[in-house]
Amino acid sequence: MERSPVIGLGYLVVHSDQREAWHGFATDVLGMSAQRSGTGDLLLRMDERIARIIVSTPPRERPAGAKASVVVGWECPSEAEWQRAAKVIEKSGLTIASAPETDWYTEAFSCVDPAGVQCEFFYGGKVDPANHFVSPTGVRFVTGTQGLGHVTVSTPLCRESVEFYSDVLGYQIRETKITGEERSWRWAFLSPSEREHSIAVMDTGRDGQLMHVLVEVSDLDSVGRAMDRCLDGLAPIRVSLGRHWNDEMVSFYVRTPSGFDVEYGYGGRKIDSAEWSRRAQGGGGAVSLWGHRVVRPDGTLGPQIGSGH
Repeated sequence: MERSPVIGLGYLVVHSDQREAWHGFATDVLGMSAQRSGTGDLLLRMDERIARIIVSTPPRERPAGAKASVVVGWECPSEAEWQRAAKVIEKSGLTIASAPETDWYTEAFSCVDPAGVQCEFFYGGKVDPANHFVSPTGVRFVTGTQGLGHVTVSTPLCRESVEFYSDVLGYQIRETKITGEERSWRWAFLSPSEREHSIAVMDTGRDGQLMHVLVEVSDLDSVGRAMDRCLDGLAPIRVSLGRHWNDEMVSFYVRTPSGFDVEYGYGGRKIDSAEWSRRAQGGGGAVSLWGHRVVRPDGTLGPQIGSGH
């Protein structure tokens, strides 16, 4: 298969009126820096890029078919590859539209994927190298060739989503779970880069919702300190510390002001796509080697996440 015109997850736009809450959450809990754009958007930095997460006023209406209050920004390495992405998406039957001029990319177009997630494909991510990123909590984020991190999306159209990202866009399928005589797709992990997965799609019964976004830091102590800040009351922990078996990430999950989670992790594995052999989940179906138990509202621990899938 021809290589993907996409190199990774570039940014996430969150449509929310809770920009002050997001400011405190991003700086005090996650360790990102924050500033306002000329139009009032909250620009959250993790590296030299102008923004990796953007909190913006909700639009008056969403594009047809869009289910979630987020926009997932996929990065193309050049204008030529960006144009190739537009051609293959249009050829697949999806409608594309121009995206507005912003502070964080050169040019972009948008579409709605089969899960109902609005995506933007862009090139020329804007940087501010003269003003170095300085984390208010002293963390360093793992980005670069691995992009922002990954997103996990719920959809009853798991197979269709996999076909879009793999067959149309050329993402490599890393792991799957397919069950029953009808060969039903329960979930899949895919990536166009060395990050173990840049997107996961899961059939949870919910339609087109962002479940979580991963951000990765450079050392385990930064994960522990962020967890301590949450335990001190800065934000609710939704999933306990644990380690996933597929990307080997040691992480916990914290609830954002917008209702989805941030997976805050360390130690994710890198993949050489030329040597990768697709894997399938069997056995008991656990998604983690240990931990990652649901934290109930009363603080007690429930089952491991994904144990029902």
